[in-house]
Amino acid sequence: MDWLLRVWSLWPVAAAVVSCAVVLAMLAPAAAPVDGLHEVSITARQYGYSPHRIVVDTGDEVRLHLAALDVVHGFYLEGHDLEAEIRPGALTFRVRRPSTGEPYRDVEEVAFTAGRPGKYRYRCSVTCGTLHPFMQGELIVLPNSLFRISAVATFGVALMVFGLLWTGAIRSDPGSSPGSRDGSRIDLLVRFPRLRWLVTRRWFQFAVVLPNVIVLFFFIVAGLFGSPIGNRNIIVTIVWILWWFLLITLLVPVGGRSWCMMCPIPFFGEWFARRRLIEVRPRSEGSGGLRDGGLNRRWPHRLSKMWIQNLLFLTLCTLSTILVTRPALTAVVLLLMVVAALAVHAVFSRRSFCRYLCPLNAWLSVYAMTAVTEVRPRDGRLCAACDNHSCAVGSDRAWGCPWMVNPSKLTSNNYCGLCMECVKACPNGNLTVFARPFCADVGVRRLDEAFMALIMIVLVIAYTVTLLGPWATLKLWANVTESGDWSGFAVHTAVIWFAALVALPATWYGLSRLGRRLAGRCRKVPVREVFVHSTYLLVPLGLLAWAAFSLPLIMVNWTHIAGSLSDPMGWGWDLFGTAHLAWRPLHPEWIPYAQTALLLTGLAVALVRGAAVYRRLFPRPEAALRGMIPHGAVCVVITLVLLRLFVG
Repeated sequence: MDWLLRVWSLWPVAAAVVSCAVVLAMLAPAAAPVDGLHEVSITARQYGYSPHRIVVDTGDEVRLHLAALDVVHGFYLEGHDLEAEIRPGALTFRVRRPSTGEPYRDVEEVAFTAGRPGKYRYRCSVTCGTLHPFMQGELIVLPNSLFRISAVATFGVALMVFGLLWTGAIRSDPGSSPGSRDGSRIDLLVRFPRLRWLVTRRWFQFAVVLPNVIVLFFFIVAGLFGSPIGNRNIIVTIVWILWWFLLITLLVPVGGRSWCMMCPIPFFGEWFARRRLIEVRPRSEGSGGLRDGGLNRRWPHRLSKMWIQNLLFLTLCTLSTILVTRPALTAVVLLLMVVAALAVHAVFSRRSFCRYLCPLNAWLSVYAMTAVTEVRPRDGRLCAACDNHSCAVGSDRAWGCPWMVNPSKLTSNNYCGLCMECVKACPNGNLTVFARPFCADVGVRRLDEAFMALIMIVLVIAYTVTLLGPWATLKLWANVTESGDWSGFAVHTAVIWFAALVALPATWYGLSRLGRRLAGRCRKVPVREVFVHSTYLLVPLGLLAWAAFSLPLIMVNWTHIAGSLSDPMGWGWDLFGTAHLAWRPLHPEWIPYAQTALLLTGLAVALVRGAAVYRRLFPRPEAALRGMIPHGAVCVVITLVLLRLFVG
């Protein structure tokens, strides 16, 4: 009887599985035509194809007729060795098999046989305007087994984690406490003495930042005076393709806020406030006038949360389609950020701009919790006995913590900029850099941080739909400065802001109430606490979803990066012999498999590490399991939606 009662207690799991199965059925692709021969006429226009989706069976023969309405467009079909050039007003189009290197030939139609099952995109291979890199359509070859298998794997991951939580195999995690010695951390400064020597040099951060300052200056010049075409200007190809890809897939997962250590934006403001590039000048932090440094005023306490940054980041992302395609606008935004940082440094103490105003800081502070490195004290007791706390206030050999935190009491990576000043300042050599497991920081503790985790999930779905989807109308709505469709832009913006600030938070709050009720005897836990802490599930899931989004950007557009390195201004230079490199994506047919692996990994880590959060909220395994079901089910649905967009 006890066993039956315990099985019956799992009814919420069954309800979640049934609900997700219904969602999966709704997301199922439409049935393909039954015959084995398909005659398809595709019309290209800025920035999409009509029809934008073709559904066929494996082995079917497809005959294409291609036409262009406005300008010259390309047509590159992944996985089928087919490329075409379509000229407006022409009865024929030019086609070739790119793998053979043969020249184009004029035809009225081209035929191919649908290859192995899956999702393939046909992309524009001729620069046709500002949103050219995002012009694409979809060929679905049934049966799309990758989508079906990945959907089943999604349910399998969820049920496995729920089972582990039910059996008590997943326990609460105290987090990354100061001086933690649980055997899972490696002291990198002890293991690698040369690394310790490097980070304790006074010139270390200057040596890291200076090259980026030079690059930033060159990028601004290129953006203002170089080619206005995005994929031919280095400020767009490096900042919005290469830098973003490296940031989301390497710098944040490995180094947390390591970009803050090398960011050139606050360089001039910090120099103005300190009046030193390398050496320490302690009296500048007590300066009350601009002649001797900055005014060093304290940032207003009521503005010390991330709400301003959340809204600024959401605003930039709303305008991102314009930013990523307009080199001059990107240059202006970067220049304004440098000026704003200079002004804030002149008035307020330390890195107030980075901590309270920089739009990037908001999402970096949330995703830095996933990083496999951390700055922490070796022995918390030694820090507790310390009476000068030079790691926080500074000394004659190191600045006080620019991020205005006490490094000796760090328990998470959220607000550590990895500048290494605390490592230099500690008189006992007690602060160090640890290597640790992925997602070792378990806990979102503030409402503003929780909202950023929710905002990032909405944005990755919105970006995937708008930029990587086949719907030309959405691209024109987002690209309002070219299309002039301000009503469409208003609708596009309103939907994103409502989803990010109202719909998803309200849904998450309602599920928090439901989770607390399902947990049973744990209703003393405030709903707000459940709401805030449970958003941690969206941190690893969101980070790897962004990695899945960024992957095609680099694999499809790598030739644009190579070309802009040789011709950074778009003026016809060829510095390294790659300026005229023909556009060719890098194994695009494998992108869906990599995206699937990233999403499933993100879901697994989110549920496993999130389960530790629920064990902390609801100590009994059964209560934690039941309390986690509503939010876990939403994570499953989000994963299925992204799988549908990427590979479905």
